[in-house]
Amino acid sequence: MDRLEIAGQSWINGDSLRFSLTHQAHRRGQMTVLMRQAGLRPPGLYGPIYEVWIAQGMAPRA
Repeated sequence: MDRLEIAGQSWINGDSLRFSLTHQAHRRGQMTVLMRQAGLRPPGLYGPIYEVWIAQGMAPRA
Protein backbone atom coordinates (compact mmCIF):
# COMPACT_ATOMS: atom_id res chain seq x y z
CA MET A 1 0.00 0.00 0.00
CA ASP A 2 1.16 3.50 -0.76
CA ARG A 3 1.93 5.62 2.27
CA LEU A 4 2.21 9.35 2.74
CA GLU A 5 4.05 11.44 5.31
CA ILE A 6 1.71 14.03 6.84
CA ALA A 7 2.75 16.16 9.81
CA GLY A 8 5.38 13.64 10.82
CA GLN A 9 3.00 10.67 10.66
CA SER A 10 2.80 7.89 8.11
CA TRP A 11 -0.67 7.57 6.54
CA ILE A 12 -2.10 5.06 4.07
CA ASN A 13 -3.43 7.04 1.08
CA GLY A 14 -7.02 5.87 1.62
CA ASP A 15 -6.91 6.85 5.28
CA SER A 16 -5.70 10.35 4.47
CA LEU A 17 -8.53 10.77 1.96
CA ARG A 18 -11.14 9.47 4.44
CA PHE A 19 -9.83 11.78 7.16
CA SER A 20 -9.93 14.79 4.83
CA LEU A 21 -13.51 14.10 3.73
CA THR A 22 -14.88 13.49 7.23
CA HIS A 23 -12.99 16.51 8.60
CA GLN A 24 -14.43 18.72 5.87
CA ALA A 25 -17.97 17.46 6.51
CA HIS A 26 -17.59 18.04 10.25
CA ARG A 27 -16.33 21.61 9.81
CA ARG A 28 -19.06 22.38 7.26
CA GLY A 29 -21.66 21.20 9.79
CA GLN A 30 -20.12 23.35 12.50
CA MET A 31 -20.19 26.42 10.27
CA THR A 32 -23.82 25.77 9.33
CA VAL A 33 -24.82 25.65 13.01
CA LEU A 34 -22.81 28.77 13.85
CA MET A 35 -24.29 30.69 10.91
CA ARG A 36 -27.84 29.78 11.94
CA GLN A 37 -27.13 30.76 15.56
CA ALA A 38 -25.88 34.13 14.29
CA GLY A 39 -29.10 34.62 12.31
CA LEU A 40 -27.37 34.08 8.96
CA ARG A 41 -28.56 31.87 6.16
CA PRO A 42 -26.04 29.17 5.20
CA PRO A 43 -25.44 28.57 1.49
CA GLY A 44 -27.18 25.63 -0.16
CA LEU A 45 -24.03 23.81 -1.19
CA TYR A 46 -25.75 20.49 -1.83
CA GLY A 47 -29.21 21.61 -2.85
CA PRO A 48 -31.96 23.61 -1.16
CA ILE A 49 -31.53 24.27 2.55
CA TYR A 50 -34.28 24.09 5.18
CA GLU A 51 -35.03 27.81 4.97
CA VAL A 52 -35.55 27.64 1.19
CA TRP A 53 -38.07 24.81 1.54
CA ILE A 54 -40.01 26.77 4.17
CA ALA A 55 -39.92 30.00 2.12
CA GLN A 56 -41.38 28.13 -0.85
CA GLY A 57 -44.20 26.73 1.28
CA MET A 58 -43.01 23.14 1.00
CA ALA A 59 -42.37 20.57 3.71
CA PRO A 60 -38.62 20.06 4.15
CA ARG A 61 -37.30 16.65 3.23
CA ALA A 62 -36.35 14.44 6.14
